[in-house]
Amino acid sequence: HIFEKEVLKKKYFFSHKLKKMDNPFLNAHSDVLKAEPETEEEKASLVDELKERAKKAFKTRDMAVCDALYSKALLVKADATLYANRSAVRLTMGRTLDAKYDATEATKNDKNYSKGWYRLGQACEKAQLFSEAVSAYETGKALEPSSKVWPAALERTKKARIDFEEEKKKEPEKKVQNEPVYEISSRLKRQVDAESAAKKKAVKAKENTSKDGQEDDDENINGMRGYKIDSQGRKTTYFNNELDENTKKLIGDIAPKKIHADILPNTSRPDGASAWNLAGTFEERNHITWVKNWVRHKFKSELLVELPPMPLAESFIPRLLTITEIKDVRGDASTAVARGKKKYVLDLAVDLSWSFQTDATNPKSIASGTASFPDISADAIHDADPLDCIVSVDNTTPQNARAVVDSHIKSETQGLRPAVLELCTKLLTDFRASK
Repeated sequence: HIFEKEVLKKKYFFSHKLKKMDNPFLNAHSDVLKAEPETEEEKASLVDELKERAKKAFKTRDMAVCDALYSKALLVKADATLYANRSAVRLTMGRTLDAKYDATEATKNDKNYSKGWYRLGQACEKAQLFSEAVSAYETGKALEPSSKVWPAALERTKKARIDFEEEKKKEPEKKVQNEPVYEISSRLKRQVDAESAAKKKAVKAKENTSKDGQEDDDENINGMRGYKIDSQGRKTTYFNNELDENTKKLIGDIAPKKIHADILPNTSRPDGASAWNLAGTFEERNHITWVKNWVRHKFKSELLVELPPMPLAESFIPRLLTITEIKDVRGDASTAVARGKKKYVLDLAVDLSWSFQTDATNPKSIASGTASFPDISADAIHDADPLDCIVSVDNTTPQNARAVVDSHIKSETQGLRPAVLELCTKLLTDFRASK
């Protein structure tokens, strides 16, 4: 319900925002995006043109343009097909909430439209609403009993739900496992406190019983080996050297003194130098730990590579390249201050693993491999040329995936390599801004 309320807010304001939004695609498609048809014939003609342009934008992976074109078509004349197509676009863009709303609207417009139920199942599965996803797939299966799409989708959802529930169980197990440790620590603390209190009580009792004989002990202290009484009547070690007045005068006043600001030397230093480096001499700092953490986090969360969609019946399913593991990050990342100038040194090598699905009807049909980028440096990033990349493909990869590997993983112009270059440019910017 929260999903639908948020999406409804966006729906009512889209028409108003479309006229004011300042995006590059408005120049190319302003003729249709700003058109105001009046007759039913004009509306039908405009919707056909919008659908044709949206299909071309989807093939070129220009999802923002595709979303705007379908949205305009829905404002002119809404139907189940348009809602289902826009749901697929928005799911590709990562807008799961919007995709679920569109798929729901598609099923409301036409309950017998099987693709609408498939889009709803996809969106719910992505949002981890597994019960709703299964319900949507079952409805679609009832409409198309002979299709192989529905058993594969139900099997995929079942596996995703099991993985999700197992991951959810791990946290309570950790808490139960740690509870006995806390109980033992608390019991040991009480035992130590009790022993400490008993010792203090015994010491106090001993002091009270020895007050009467204290004078006798002071008289006999000189007979004890290794101790003596100083000029102030305190018991001290025999080797403690007590200074007389003449010696104190010779030494002078050696007590610590506060340093006032008016006698401090000039503390100005070159930009980037440490507080002790007032002369601005050579100084180097190592930041490789910060860079490694940045790469491992950003490459997993922000490296988005769109692949050609998978054919399914009479439509296509969008898919993305998954970065399964950052295997190694090595090299040098440091800053150096010399002659008052700060220099940044960045020279890395990154190894990662990738995978993607090759068959929409078979979730186990996976292509996988590794990609190594041996030269990620400031010079290579500034040149804006494709980064050097060594790609290896696992033996288990199906033959029908080789074309996608060549066009979107090994290619210099699209896919993985341009995406890594763009992310490395951001790395260089963040490195210089924070260090």
